[in-house]
Amino acid sequence: MFLKLFTSGNVFVWFTSIALVAVIAITIERIVTLYVRFRLKVPPFRRGLEQALKDLDINKALKIASINQAHPVCRAAREGLLKANASDREVTRAMEASALESMPKITGLTAYLNMLGNLGTLLGLIGTVIGMINAFEGLGMNDSGAKQEVLANGIAIAMQSTALGLLVAIPATFLATVFQTRQDRILDQIDEISLSISSHLAGANREQARRQGR
Repeated sequence: MFLKLFTSGNVFVWFTSIALVAVIAITIERIVTLYVRFRLKVPPFRRGLEQALKDLDINKALKIASINQAHPVCRAAREGLLKANASDREVTRAMEASALESMPKITGLTAYLNMLGNLGTLLGLIGTVIGMINAFEGLGMNDSGAKQEVLANGIAIAMQSTALGLLVAIPATFLATVFQTRQDRILDQIDEISLSISSHLAGANREQARRQGR
């Protein structure tokens, strides 16, 4: 069926197929990045990190933060801990800089999935229109046998174009929402960890200053 669709002369079918390949490629990259490379059990990670900071054990906290150096949360935590002896502002800036550096890897090409979803719908619609035009052109033929063949081919092209367009649009739109939710969660986790580290380091520094003032 699809082979016949590609040989029908409808160039928009090829464009829709290219969009489908792009959706598949982006989906694979997003799954590998967001669910494999950025895999981390954040609640236990946060508890271990906070306990180490309560114990004023920066080396232990750094080891915990290095559990997955590819993960943006770990990278931000590590950058903040490396500035443990600096001012609160420098600690915050270090983690914010790390978060900004990780942003392109977190967001990736997810935004293009929405665009490809819309594009797939429109390309499928254009293919449908072309198929219907071909079908109506066959109505003017005198040969009834040829008329039925042209009409059937035109309707087939229209329906197949619609199906191919939806095959691009539905998964692209759904996956864009799924990946966007995952990205937002990672960004929220960076903010949570950064705030936790900042508050614990600030408290430790105040305690150390109080002890030295005695």
